[in-house]
Amino acid sequence: MVMAPAPAAAQAAPLVSDEALDGLLDQITVLKAQHKQLEQQLEALLESLSAAMAAGQLDPAFSHNDWAFSHSAGRLSYAYPAAVGQLERQLKAAKEAAIQQGSATEKRGKPFWTIKPPSAPALPF
Repeated sequence: MVMAPAPAAAQAAPLVSDEALDGLLDQITVLKAQHKQLEQQLEALLESLSAAMAAGQLDPAFSHNDWAFSHSAGRLSYAYPAAVGQLERQLKAAKEAAIQQGSATEKRGKPFWTIKPPSAPALPF
């Protein structure tokens, strides 16, 4: 007698218990919230650092306690003439057509998680 294989989800045993998974998710969300708070604090400090550089107190590149600091003017971008915009739209349409016709091959990048905080604070009840 030949048995049909069980679905993949049924074959794989959970790597962690539900309780351990809840704990893992709690740790991740706490760290993510702390990370966001630290980023906000760092942003204010970096603005002060930029002001000190603008005032001539700092060079754009220096070291402090073996940490290297280097100021970047920001990513360069361009505003193109309308003709270039039209060519971009034509290229986008050609790419979409290649996808629909099946002549474009699909490829994926490295897997990653996106973790966002709740949009509103939880109510106390």
